[in-house]
Amino acid sequence: MTSLKRLPIALALLFAAMVSLPPGVSARRRCHRRDKLVKLKYTHGGQVWIPRRISCGGTAPVIILLHGNNKSLDRHPSLGGGRHLEKLVSKYVRGRMIWPVVLAEPIHHGVCSKNRGGLPAVFGRGFSLAVYRKKLSRLLRRHGIRVKSWSLMAHSGAGCCPGAGIFAAVKAFPRLFLYATSDTCYGSPFYADFIVRNFLRRRTRVVNTCRGVARHATYKRYEKTFIGKHPQRCGRIDRRYYKRCRKRRHKRWYAYITHPRGVKSHNQVFKEIVKTLLFKFFRRRVRRHR
Repeated sequence: MTSLKRLPIALALLFAAMVSLPPGVSARRRCHRRDKLVKLKYTHGGQVWIPRRISCGGTAPVIILLHGNNKSLDRHPSLGGGRHLEKLVSKYVRGRMIWPVVLAEPIHHGVCSKNRGGLPAVFGRGFSLAVYRKKLSRLLRRHGIRVKSWSLMAHSGAGCCPGAGIFAAVKAFPRLFLYATSDTCYGSPFYADFIVRNFLRRRTRVVNTCRGVARHATYKRYEKTFIGKHPQRCGRIDRRYYKRCRKRRHKRWYAYITHPRGVKSHNQVFKEIVKTLLFKFFRRRVRRHR
């Protein structure tokens, strides 16, 4: 076959390849052989982790990770440093245990405590989650990724200041698939009241996990409002890391209490609940062949 005869076939194959690409992905973009950790420039930095399986583009759930108090301006609490959650999640995605998900971690130099040292509330003044969402959406479009759902996982101080952190996130992300917190503030009833007021008529999955305060009167008041007077058991839980779990009737709301022998630090609480919720809500179902 001459080169002139081969030309129509080559053009047809090229056209078919371009048509099959997801929207927003150019024919010049190459699929990466490895996961990508992309910087997102906003306020004090941040990063977005994209697994190799969707590096060419596609549709995926997006999970936003909100760190706690950040007085020392740690630029990598969970991604690219610190907990290195990207390595953990990569193992689950490569093993086809969970669906490919995008992890996004914004960074803010803030504190939510009585002595702030002149710093704003973490993810409060100077940080807009609405602006962050626009910038993140723009970055994902450049990589050909369509958002299947938005989820939020927040730790510690991100849930301690009304009007900031998880409280501001509800306005920026009105249709959340998952709203989860770990080891946050329970001393004030505003947190539980806020959840009931904002999510009672929604289908959002709401989860909280805490370490070592289940017997405190403040936590008991919080859980009574959050889970209700007649809670249900959550079903099977990993007893290595959790002492118990209670669920609100007719809702996908869960309150986990960690096991002191399995979860030994405030920092570990967030890592364990991320692992738990990935398998609870993003697990790949294995098809059984008959």
